[in-house]
Amino acid sequence: MKRIIIVDILNEISLIEKYDNNSINHQLIEYLIKKAKNIKNTEDIKVIINNKGDTNINISKKILKGLEQELKDTIDVQYYNNFLQFILLLLGILFLFLSTTIHKNVIWEEVLIIIGWVPIWRMVNIEFIDILSLRKRKKIIRKLLKSEFMILKKEN
Repeated sequence: MKRIIIVDILNEISLIEKYDNNSINHQLIEYLIKKAKNIKNTEDIKVIINNKGDTNINISKKILKGLEQELKDTIDVQYYNNFLQFILLLLGILFLFLSTTIHKNVIWEEVLIIIGWVPIWRMVNIEFIDILSLRKRKKIIRKLLKSEFMILKKEN
């Protein structure tokens, strides 16, 4: 069964980014992702574009290009988060190791233990919240890239 997402394009302004004529409107991409979130994995997506304006641009090609760019940006954010997790883990281990070397001052030992656990918990937080949501976003974008696009022209 195909689930339908309907998009109304009133003019080129609703299709093209305001300050960059070479890229698609980011709000349109976010709208498609938001609508596709509730569609099950077993269902296919059909995007119906109501071209109500006088735009002669290949709309489906522009949207696909915008989705590909969004997928690339999402992958870049995921790589950054992976790097951040690695740095946080190293910092946490470093402070936990430093806490084991201090035996005379109990207060500093406890402070270093706490400081060591904070980046480790942040790393876990990134994994379970940020990375999982990015994985879901990538899955949705890939599904949208495989979807069927149908363009309806306005009637004269």
